[in-house]
Amino acid sequence: MEQASNDAQTFHAQYVGSHQDVEAFAHSCMALEATASSQFMDDMVGHEFSIESLFLNLISPAARWLGEQWENDTLDFTQVTLALQRMHHITHQLGYEFQAPAHQTDDPKSVMLASAPGSQHLLGLVMVSEFFRKGGWQVTLEITNTERELLHAVANEWFDLIGLSVGLQEQLLDMASLISRLKKFSRNPNVGVLLGGPAFLNQQHDPQFLGVDAIATDASAALDIAANVLKAKAAH
Repeated sequence: MEQASNDAQTFHAQYVGSHQDVEAFAHSCMALEATASSQFMDDMVGHEFSIESLFLNLISPAARWLGEQWENDTLDFTQVTLALQRMHHITHQLGYEFQAPAHQTDDPKSVMLASAPGSQHLLGLVMVSEFFRKGGWQVTLEITNTERELLHAVANEWFDLIGLSVGLQEQLLDMASLISRLKKFSRNPNVGVLLGGPAFLNQQHDPQFLGVDAIATDASAALDIAANVLKAKAAH
C-alpha cells in the first residue's frame, strides 16, 4: 500500500460509508492477492477522504460485517482471520499519517488498551489506539488478554486510564469483579476505567453497575469521554 502525504490538510473530505463499500472492502481483504485490499484503500485515500472517517465508516464496519458472517457460518475461520489480518495491516499503515499531526502536551496522559479476557478481536483496539495517540496520549496496547497478564500490566506501570474492549454480552457477567481486581492491583489508586466494544453496540448498560467510569461505543468519541473521566477524577 502506498504511503500518502503526511500533510493532514490533504485529507479533508468525510467518507460517510455505504453498505456496498463495506462489503466490497471486506471481500477485497479476503482476495487471494493481498494487493486487492491495498488498492481498494489507496483508491479511497486518493479521493482525499479523512483517515478518521475511513477508520470509523469503512474499516470498523467491515470488521463487524466479517464477524457477523462468521457467526452466521457464511464465512469460515480462515477467511475471517485472513481478512482481519489485512485490515490490521492497512490500519497500521494509515495510522502513521493519522498520527502525524498529533498534539504534544507537556504532561501526556497514559492509557492501557486491551481486550477483556475471552475477547479475540484486536482491530477495533488498534483503531482506538490511533485516536488516543493523535490526541497526545501515551498508549500501551496490551495484546495478551488473560486476566493474569492484565493485572500484571496495571501493577507494573502507572496508567491514568484503562480501556477494555468487550466482545460478547456474556463477558459482562463477570466484568464488575474483573474491574474491582484491576483497580485493586493498579499502581494508580485513582485510575479511570473505560469500556467499549461490540458488546455495547446494541444494548445499553449502566457504567456504575459494571464498576467503571464510562462506556464508549464510538472510537472518535472515546477520546472526549476519556478526558472527561480524568477531569472528574481530578476534581475529587
